[in-house]
Amino acid sequence: MYDGIRKATMGMEAMNLKQDVILNNLANVGTSGYRKENMVFSSFSEIMNKEMSKTVGNPMEKSGEFQQAGIGVESDGALYTRTTTSFEQGSLKNTGNQFDLALDDNGKGFFTIQGKHGLTFSRAGSFRLDNAGYLVTPDGSNVMGHKGKIRLNGTSFEVANDGTIKVDGKVVDKLLITEFDQNLTNRGLQHAGDNNFSAYGAGRVSTSASVKQGFLEMANVNAVQSMVDLMNIMRAYEANQKTLQAEDKMVQKTVSETGRVRG
Repeated sequence: MYDGIRKATMGMEAMNLKQDVILNNLANVGTSGYRKENMVFSSFSEIMNKEMSKTVGNPMEKSGEFQQAGIGVESDGALYTRTTTSFEQGSLKNTGNQFDLALDDNGKGFFTIQGKHGLTFSRAGSFRLDNAGYLVTPDGSNVMGHKGKIRLNGTSFEVANDGTIKVDGKVVDKLLITEFDQNLTNRGLQHAGDNNFSAYGAGRVSTSASVKQGFLEMANVNAVQSMVDLMNIMRAYEANQKTLQAEDKMVQKTVSETGRVRG
């Protein structure tokens, strides 16, 4: 009886968390380079099975993901939640701005950025020139090339498909595009603010970068699907709420009838 109340409560809490994640995705649907978040649910038994499987080399371990548990229904023990990031490529928007750059590589690579707190990595390619002629992000962090900070002294700025940078027809540098292991959870990246990521896994220089000048990659959020997900969350929340109410009535009835003397 009380187990039903506990599971229904966990289900409602989980739906609230998932709703927050989806609403944040929707709020950033127009943000260049934004990577959508997904909520993952796991029960204690699933986590235990995953840890035990490491000793036998379970191939599912390579994915770095837990299987999703039934919310408030089949989960044994406590329900654990975490978010993962989707690195699927977003749509490309033609801006005509020569300093706008987009990576057209199925979400593999990242621009390498040198900021106040070290190197970060981003899919957002809305750049500009600072007063010293360096290519920077909107907050003034430097966009990195193979030679270091990229300085553009000239009137004509071109970026080739492979990231090679030409100023007034002369090659000056090449964009430093970094890739990370796709088999590692979140690719060994963690959020560092402003659509940037910091690395806890090893990265490597991309050898197959595809750069589009005059374009921006938009958020990889499907607004229609997100709205459908919100409706499903509402239904699941209401279902758990009704279960909780039913279990509560059963408890009240049990308490009121316990010890009643029947004639």
